[in-house]
Amino acid sequence: MNLAWIAAVLQPHTVAIHPNFRDEEYSREPAGQLAALLIGGDWGISSRDLPSHDAAVSYAEKILRPETVSEGAEGLINEAFSRRSKDMARSAALALLAAFATAEMEEYDKCDSLLTRMIELTDRSPSGRLSKAILTQQRALRRRDAGLDYIDDVFDAARLLEDVNPAQLPTFVVGPGANSNPESALEKMIYSLKRSTWSLTPYEYDTRRPFESFPNRMNRLKMPLSERMLRISTERASVYARHVRDSFTAHFTNTTVVGRSTPDLFHETLAVELLGHGDVYRARKDLATLRLVQYAEGADADNLHASIRLLRQAGATKELESAVERLRAAGPLSALSRDARQILLRRSTPQRLRVPELVVLRAAAELMSPSEAEQALDVVLASASTGGPPNVAGASQHRIARRGIAWRTASALASTCHKGEEIAALLLREVRDVRQHTELLDSNIAKAINELPWKDVPDSIKSKWSEWLDDADTQLLGDTAEAVALALGLTVPHEGEPSGLDEIATRLNTGLRNESARLADAEVLRAVDQVSADLNETRESVTRGLFSLSTRSAADIAALLLVEYPRARDLWESLTPFLISQSVPRLERTPALDRLAREKPKMPDAIRAMFSTDIDRFLESGDAGILWDDPVVPYPAALRFLISYNLLDDAKIIAALARLSGHTTLQARREASRTLGSLTGRAAEPWLLPLALQMSHESDISTKSHAARFLSHVATGSGEFTAVATARLVELLTEEDGLLTPLFVLRGLEDATDLPEQVAQAIGRLHHEHPSWRVRATASELLTGLRP
Repeated sequence: MNLAWIAAVLQPHTVAIHPNFRDEEYSREPAGQLAALLIGGDWGISSRDLPSHDAAVSYAEKILRPETVSEGAEGLINEAFSRRSKDMARSAALALLAAFATAEMEEYDKCDSLLTRMIELTDRSPSGRLSKAILTQQRALRRRDAGLDYIDDVFDAARLLEDVNPAQLPTFVVGPGANSNPESALEKMIYSLKRSTWSLTPYEYDTRRPFESFPNRMNRLKMPLSERMLRISTERASVYARHVRDSFTAHFTNTTVVGRSTPDLFHETLAVELLGHGDVYRARKDLATLRLVQYAEGADADNLHASIRLLRQAGATKELESAVERLRAAGPLSALSRDARQILLRRSTPQRLRVPELVVLRAAAELMSPSEAEQALDVVLASASTGGPPNVAGASQHRIARRGIAWRTASALASTCHKGEEIAALLLREVRDVRQHTELLDSNIAKAINELPWKDVPDSIKSKWSEWLDDADTQLLGDTAEAVALALGLTVPHEGEPSGLDEIATRLNTGLRNESARLADAEVLRAVDQVSADLNETRESVTRGLFSLSTRSAADIAALLLVEYPRARDLWESLTPFLISQSVPRLERTPALDRLAREKPKMPDAIRAMFSTDIDRFLESGDAGILWDDPVVPYPAALRFLISYNLLDDAKIIAALARLSGHTTLQARREASRTLGSLTGRAAEPWLLPLALQMSHESDISTKSHAARFLSHVATGSGEFTAVATARLVELLTEEDGLLTPLFVLRGLEDATDLPEQVAQAIGRLHHEHPSWRVRATASELLTGLRP
């Protein structure tokens, strides 16, 4: 048995052919060739560069590329189990590589089967026991990935490794660049594998250790890292260092990096995968996030779906949510669609469908065909019926939170396949059958209700929800009751007058959709007194250095009262000093300022005078704190508010927009483009168009989309620059591969009575070709409304 094959996979530097130590005879060794391929990086060896090679080396190279991984996996499996392969070490090494490839494609049953078959072929010799241990540890990792019980495999591998004596193993030829002999290399390899078994052992198994010398958690922390993992860590650091060097070259010199590959962590991640080590989850996440950062900086979007898959397989839910939200907004949408189909193909059982998979299915819901969405919905409902998705390996999330994500995913999918009735009935059963009311349950059901396609819910189900609302204890399920009332245009039952910010906010929100739920005059006056008292109390507390975050913003509630109820005009007297106070954090003031800027309720002259007194101070005040930090100056929300109420002259507006759009922080540039929305009434002003055009070329999708919305007003106007705006708008509608820009433009055109021909044609293409049904439907509604 030639253990050089095992070393090639687990300790490759020991046997690899070396770019700096040429040896014509050794360069023909298949194990050395395989090791060099798996090291990658600066070794830079391809099978095309080799004088002759084993077929297995060619197949191994294929699994390193996404487009040929399936072909490579099949070839490796055939080679591993071929009758020609009489060397168990070679077969085990190829089986390890095939296991990685099939697991990467999430073909977990196939992966488990090939590893089990190979384990059964091992003998009881020292080499056979080592091979069996390696394969068993690999199966443990893959079963963990698949949501299966795996701890028995970990302990079996640990027992086998404990009995392996390196001195009893056959020696092998080391490579010309090796710095250790075969026995030393085997000792290091066995220790690396032992650490792999420890890494997959949960802390709670300290009392169930497989044998006495198996270290407990505290002792494992004290043990030295393996030389192999240290080397992998060093190589990872080198990749990051190279990425930083390349970034420095791009940003600080005039030099262009030519002929070098993009820094990547694939080979380092592969090394951890083959060891079956628990650090693989961090390695997958780091590989995915590095690639996503490089994509955001301008790298090609090829195989971006693989980064989404890696984040799923890493269980990195937080990073995954951020990534899919970016892809939804800016594209490429095909990456989301492709990974969603992968989930339906490979992870559709309740055992394998975890929160990360639900995150992707929910994000991709509107990109699916109705039949795909219905298939996905069946999968999600099957998961919900078994208690919800399982925990990600190595992490724990509250069961209600996991079920909540399943409910929200079901609601999103129901919008595509028109199954709102089924989900509305499911959620109704949940609220009726609940035994223990909690805020977590309430908020999760409310979020799912907010995403339901109520237009697809029949009146019979709506009536049952109405009955529930009449009988429900809204103190226990307040968020759910409010969500139902808003969705159906009902009122939340209450006793007496509204009191407290939460109840006032609920009444205001329901009154927006249900005329009968609006506040009576007497209730408005009492609400004004309550909100004024809260505003004054908060402002006085802040001046004394006391401040606490609340779920409701008194200032925003005050702004909504002013918008909806003319009798609430006295609120200006307490709201104005609150808004202009530099002591009150911006997070308490910004929602109110933006609502007032958007809706523009009538402002008394005395209040205008108060805002006009010290405009510069209002705009230039920064904001910093332990829990919040909004240092952007000029204060964007204040700028929008002052623009909407004509309290700033053109010179100050131009200066403020220029400062924001040229700011070093992305947040400020985004605020600049948002502020264009306050200037749509002046879209014909020639000085605004250059700013909007420049912002429309920003790489940030939020900045670009707000600018595109402003350009839609310019393009449908009658100014001399409409042709320029129209041309850019058409480019944005036809070239952007995401949801945000087309939706912003379509909403910006809602009130248009006529469209330039090129814009109408571009919207027609959206209607027929865009992958999102929501964009297609919105485009259709706009075009239908324009037809005579």
